[in-house]
Order: sequence, then structure tokens, then C-alpha cells
Amino acid sequence: MEQRGSRGRSDRTDSYEWLLRALGSFLDTSPTCRISLAELPDGFLVRLLHGLDELEPEVMTFDRDALQNQLDRLFQRHKPVFHASHRGVWASFPSGHSDFFRALGHELDRSGAHDILIDELEDGLIVSYVRDHEGRRSKRALALAPPDIERILNHAFERRGSATD
Repeated sequence: MEQRGSRGRSDRTDSYEWLLRALGSFLDTSPTCRISLAELPDGFLVRLLHGLDELEPEVMTFDRDALQNQLDRLFQRHKPVFHASHRGVWASFPSGHSDFFRALGHELDRSGAHDILIDELEDGLIVSYVRDHEGRRSKRALALAPPDIERILNHAFERRGSATD
């Protein structure tokens, strides 16, 4: 898989913080649940349901150019105008997906992660990624319950100095 950053682009598509924020802002536009994100060589595969009782997921792909366009639109209007009401894990987080995915992306960037997978469960998220360290490649997985999600969000708000950034 091509490493992020090897493309030489000066935009924000070399950072999970911004890639995941773009995906999150898209997900905030309609009610979604049971989200799964899988990193592809040039973007992400997204699988989601629009209701807890649905059986057939919607599946779509986002390449880095589409995510950059999503970020451009986001910065033009500064904050999403509309947050859909979400179900499942996201029902407890009024700021929606965008803020959390941005915060998670920051943590993934700091850890040197790549080849990420995010899977929403009934009671939290599973995040897995590959990390290269001292010439060795290892696969890591984290289970995040709602208190962990809240902690990551609060840490990001403190780091950025404002919950409205």
C-alpha cells in the first residue's frame, strides 16, 4: 500500500486528522449508524446503515480528491450547517462524527498508523491499524466504549483550546 505522505501533496489529504474529519462531516449530513471505514490505497471504503432496523448497508468509496473537496466545502462554511440526529453509539455525542473522527485522526497520526479500519459496534468502536516501529510492522487494535470516545473528544477540545473549533 502506498504510504500517506509519499504523494508530495501539500493539501491536508496526508493527515488522518483531516481525512477523517472530511468523512465525519459527510456522515453528519444524514442519520447513520453501524459505520465501517476501511482505508484503501487512495481513500476509504465506507459501509453504513441509515437505521438500526435496516439489513442492506449503503457502500461507497471516497478518494483523496473527493475528501479534499469535502474539506474545502467545510472550510468555506466553517462548520457544518446541519447535524442529523444519529442512532447507536453516536446518539450520545451531539457534535456528531466530524469532531470525533478529527480527534481520532490526530491520535492515529501521532502513533504513525496506516492501513486503518474503523468498525462501529452496538456499544462502541473497534479501531485497528498497522504501525511500523524499529523496522517491524505490527497490527494494533483498540476497543473504544462511549467513555473512551468522550475522553478522546475532550482531549481534542482541550488541545485546540475551544470546543467550537
